[in-house]
This record gives sequence, C-alpha cells and structure tokens, in this order.
Amino acid sequence: MKTLIGRRYPRLFFTDEEGEPFYFKEEAVMPAVPPPYPKIVTVQGMTSRDHNFSFVNNAMDAGGLAPGTRISDRNIATWELSKFLGVSDIIIPAERGSFTYKGETLDGIKMPPAAGVRLEDLRRFDPVKGYRMRYTVPAVRQLTVLLMFDYLCAQLDRHKFNIKLICDMDFDDIKPPIEGADMINVLSILAIDHDLSFGVNDYETLKKHVSLGLCVCPELMGKMQYTAIDEPFYDRICAVSDSEYEEVFDGLLTADELAAFFDRLRGFKAAIDAERENEAARRSRGEEFFSRFVSIDEDYAAYLSHMETAAANKSDNWDMRFSHRPTYL
Repeated sequence: MKTLIGRRYPRLFFTDEEGEPFYFKEEAVMPAVPPPYPKIVTVQGMTSRDHNFSFVNNAMDAGGLAPGTRISDRNIATWELSKFLGVSDIIIPAERGSFTYKGETLDGIKMPPAAGVRLEDLRRFDPVKGYRMRYTVPAVRQLTVLLMFDYLCAQLDRHKFNIKLICDMDFDDIKPPIEGADMINVLSILAIDHDLSFGVNDYETLKKHVSLGLCVCPELMGKMQYTAIDEPFYDRICAVSDSEYEEVFDGLLTADELAAFFDRLRGFKAAIDAERENEAARRSRGEEFFSRFVSIDEDYAAYLSHMETAAANKSDNWDMRFSHRPTYL
C-alpha cells in the first residue's frame, strides 16, 4: 500500500471478466508527515510530483485527513451515504477491488465510467463558444441536493473538473452556431472524485474553509449569493438516527471523523432550522420574498427563473455558478 498519492500505472479504463469497463484507483494512505509543499509558479508548470505533494498537503491541512487515512474509504463512504439518503443518482459508485498490472496485484477501488462531460472541458471546448447553458429542473434539483450533501461529507474538492454534466448534445459532432446563441440543455449531473471527503473538520472549521474559498460548492447561474434548500432531502437527513448513520459508516470512518460528521450535521440542522424560523417570521409580517426552501418541480422551475432573471451579467449565464460561500452557513 502506498503512503503517497501517485501513479504506478496509466489511469485508464480497463475491462473486467464480463467485458464491462471500469476505472481503477490504487489504494493509498496519508503519510506520517506531509511532504514539502512544492514551489508553484503556475499550475500549468507543475510536475506530476508537484501535483501529488500539493494534493497530500491540502488533504492533510485543509481536508483534515490524518496520517494513515485510506483514500478508498473516502470514496466508499460517500457512495454508501448517497445510497442511504436516496441520492445515489448524483454520486459515482465506488467499491473495493483488486487489479493486476504487469504481474503485480494492486488493491484499490473500482468505479464505472462516469457519463457526461466535465464542466471545465466544456469551457475549454472552442466549438461550444456561442452556446448558452440551460439547466433543466432535474439538473437544478440535483445541484441543490449536491451542495447540501457535499457539506455533510466535508467535501473540499468540488470544482469544475469533478462535476460532469449530462447534456442533450453530441459533443463529438458539435459545430458553432451560425447565428446568435444556441442552447445546450443540461439534463442531469454526476459528481466524481471524493478523495478529500470525511476528514476531521467540524462545522465551525468547515465554515472557515468555505469562507476562505477552500471548499467549492456548486451553485446555479447568476451573480446573487442565493442558495436553495431542498426540503425533501433535508427532511430525509433529519429522519435518520445517529445509530443509523453509524451503521452506514461502520469500518469506513475513524472515531474522530465520525464525531466531526455529527458535529457538521448538528450545525447544518441548526442553520437550516433557523432559516425556516426566519422565513416564518417574515411571512407573518406580511413581507414578500422569494423562499429559499424548494420542494416540488414547480418550485424548482420558479427558482431557476428567479436566478436567470436576477443574473446581473447575462453573458455569463451559460455557465454554472460556483459559490465559495453557501448562504445558509
């Protein structure tokens, strides 16, 4: 088992005995002492070794991953919690597995190929310029749920490279629009890469990382700091007992990581319950406002329309908003 993130084999898709493709990530653990942080001039100029050292430092410092932490447990815990909370449609599956490469058997995790195209790839794809993104109601709901789910998981690595968009367009044969802006409809999303989840960051610590821009959570388009709250998902979170959560994470999280999860959970509930009380008070005073609590498809359609209308810069409206500061925290 490695004690540092690296690559001893090409990270490509392989095929199992049944002919099904899979992605394999070799098992790795956090070292006893972080490696020296690389001197980075530009991201483009970083070597593979610099990337590895930078990742390990971020994982242990901001991510709160202790020495000896197994990376596979981060991914499996995220997948198991997504299944338990009924949101596995937005998280890439992960299971333990072994893989033989050049006569050596490696332990790690197997994951299926992730459908869709990465958001950053779309932004760099020249033929896409001139198009605008339109998020469908199902995609809006998934993004809203993912923001809430990521915070519970202490996900510190959600960025434009590890969100995939499933769209209604064949990007292998895309051509620039001849006149005006055409639409790319986002049908759904899929979150990948959960190596930096479930560290020992409690609620208050994670709030500081969010404020410093170290925790990137997806938000919808526009310039407003407005974060929707999915009521059915929140109610599901609250309906689960501590013992049930402990069972989900059995053998995956340390005692400190489990304690940090419950602290985040308590802080998360307190913040959202306070927001519910705030909205109830405003409603009792007869104020008119756009509620942040959304539930049914009609609510999400209104939310999406609200965000599109409120966007200060229409030219940026094709892109997904990435907010460093979810407003319910």
